[in-house]
Amino acid sequence: MPPSRKQGYLHVPDSWEHVRTERIGPFVTRILHRRPDGFQDARSSRRHRKRFGPERAETRRPALLIWQPASLNWWIGLLFMLGALHFISGSVLLLARFADTFLIDLIYFTGSIFFTSAGYIQYYEAINTPDRIADDGSYLELKTRRYLAWQPGRLDFWATFPQFIGTLAFNANTFSSFGFDQWPGYDLLGRASGFFGSALFLVSGTAALLEVSNRIWSWRVRDLAWWIVSINFIGCVAFMISALLTVARLDLTTWATVFTLAGAVCFFVGAYLIWPEMSVEEKK
Repeated sequence: MPPSRKQGYLHVPDSWEHVRTERIGPFVTRILHRRPDGFQDARSSRRHRKRFGPERAETRRPALLIWQPASLNWWIGLLFMLGALHFISGSVLLLARFADTFLIDLIYFTGSIFFTSAGYIQYYEAINTPDRIADDGSYLELKTRRYLAWQPGRLDFWATFPQFIGTLAFNANTFSSFGFDQWPGYDLLGRASGFFGSALFLVSGTAALLEVSNRIWSWRVRDLAWWIVSINFIGCVAFMISALLTVARLDLTTWATVFTLAGAVCFFVGAYLIWPEMSVEEKK
């Protein structure tokens, strides 16, 4: 293995000249190096965990629909879209006063399973992010796969792990609706788990926004990744408002459902945009 040095959590070849490291608090969000051939190699946290490589100078036309099941990013987008579609369907049926509440509860619960599957794959992708770069800029994959890991010093960990745990909370929240609303422990299992899951989604969404922005706030309308995390963040806020309305125990069920619907629509759009993004970034 060629000599290397550590920048943040990333080991880069000694032959690369370090230009700049960008941080938000203790977290490294972007590192710029100059390779021996003169290439400016900029690696941002989100791009790196998704294995998109260094930032591109050229612009490529994205594909709206792709078939790339060998990619984890493709599955993350698909499973989040399926989960969001279930939450959209359940919310629309509730607002339409559909009589079969068991079917609605089943739709929500099934959607939460899709969310959990996508959330875990996203977390798995982050904790298995390569920590070494070869001389030619390619990734040196980890020798051992990780299935669980605690990496609090990395911002990509906080952009994925809280969301995964939040999806587990939504599993409990949606499962508790199957006739348990009269059970003495419903407040803990139902309302509290929904609030907890929404709060974790908000933590994750904030970390993802910081990860892409490389600062507290940015406006990057030409950056597809910025749109993905910004739309998802709005969805997290909508879910949080819905959870607050539910916990408040006021007669605001309709409004809580409206915000759940709004959040699910945001999550669907954000998940779908992963496909055009990867069609550009994973193009050979």
